[in-house]
Amino acid sequence: MTSSQIRQSFLDFFQSKQHTIVPSSSLMPDSPNLLFTNAGMNQFVPIFLGQRKPDVNAWAGTFRGAEVAQDALPTRAADTQKCIRAGGKHNDLEDVGLDTYHHTFFEMLGNWSFGDYFKKEAIEWAWELVVGKWGFPVQRLYATVYQPDKSKNDPSEFDQEAYNHWARLFTAAGLDPKQHIVSGNKKDNFWMMGETGPCGPCSELHVDLTPNGDTRGTLVNKGSAQCIEIWNLVFMQFNASPDGTFAPLPAKSVDTGMGFERVTSILQCTKNFTDFGGIISNYETDIFRPIFDRLEKMSGKRYGSTLPGVESEISNLKSQISEDIAFRVIADHIRTLSFAIADGIQPGNNDRNYVLRRILRRAVRYGRTLGFHEPFFYKLVDVLADTMGDVFPEIRAKQKHVQEVIRVEEEAFNKTLDRGIEMFNEEAARLLESAPHEPRIEILQTPPASFRASLGQIHGHFFHPPAPPAFPR
Repeated sequence: MTSSQIRQSFLDFFQSKQHTIVPSSSLMPDSPNLLFTNAGMNQFVPIFLGQRKPDVNAWAGTFRGAEVAQDALPTRAADTQKCIRAGGKHNDLEDVGLDTYHHTFFEMLGNWSFGDYFKKEAIEWAWELVVGKWGFPVQRLYATVYQPDKSKNDPSEFDQEAYNHWARLFTAAGLDPKQHIVSGNKKDNFWMMGETGPCGPCSELHVDLTPNGDTRGTLVNKGSAQCIEIWNLVFMQFNASPDGTFAPLPAKSVDTGMGFERVTSILQCTKNFTDFGGIISNYETDIFRPIFDRLEKMSGKRYGSTLPGVESEISNLKSQISEDIAFRVIADHIRTLSFAIADGIQPGNNDRNYVLRRILRRAVRYGRTLGFHEPFFYKLVDVLADTMGDVFPEIRAKQKHVQEVIRVEEEAFNKTLDRGIEMFNEEAARLLESAPHEPRIEILQTPPASFRASLGQIHGHFFHPPAPPAFPR
């Protein structure tokens, strides 16, 4: 299936379950505690808190094109949500480019119940879609359930109800639930949007991507690209207060989030589960290929699908590994910048605006690895308008504006970068001359830490700058 077909398949499935298909909310969050919209549930917080009656079937922009939509309930919703995780509680920025599955911008496919169905239906429908409709091999699937660590004062109790539902499904498939259901504490299996607000125990679905698919759950929640989470089913039961207590919500609800890019990579890279011996990467899909095609044409370089193993491989800027990291960083970051600007968030010097400026500058710096010394980043906006404009029409409506904002930022930073590299090279040459065998050196502390670190990479050395201050939440 193409990525467009996968997205539509998800929405059609939940529309058949009487869900209203709602549009993605803006990346500019309503909550003052968030830098960006970072999950599909953000726009539904007033409903979870009981401040608004469930009425999603009356929202502007809801899909009404099919007969089945006439049966959509006000208490059920589904959508594909634009999300950014860069800064704050959920921050994937520094991982982007170095692996196969981290992004700052991604789509989250989700379904919600507002005081309607709960754990039984959420789990059964997840199984029906993933196993019954898409055909994921059941022996490669692992579910997680919440097991609080009372020594750390984790809230609530072991989620026996979720365990029982998963156990019934795995048993019916001829598999041992004790092997395919893994417990996790608050860190892994209790989802919170931020430090306060609606939250609850969650149950995740993980896929074993190893060639033989026989790891018996040992890689679940271990940070391995060979066993990744594709869907998180959150059972909204509590409201986290600033004092650290958890009060019951007015109604028990369901909030699920599926990684669109991750599911697409598994379906496409394994050739519909027939080959797990090759590269399985979000970047090896038709989601990112159009961006890579444009970058290859502009730079004259080819994307080679390589991944870093050690620091020395990254610091060699002429290596295929360094170039491939640059391809991935640029392709991810243009999505973040373009959709954020289209939603009215501008690069700047404070809070979320500074995060955007930092992401843009990171992409421009990596552009040097591909040989770009003149503005290039803004030219990739056209690709997104072509490939994603049908799903998110705002990127086409604001296309010229987005390009102009990025171009102006890019031109200004190129001047700063050129001067910074010149100063860095002069200082590095002086220090290396005085201590030629020293593997790590101290450099000027005036530029931001992230800028110094990137200059160090450009020059072939790694630096360990102090941790930056936390962004205001």
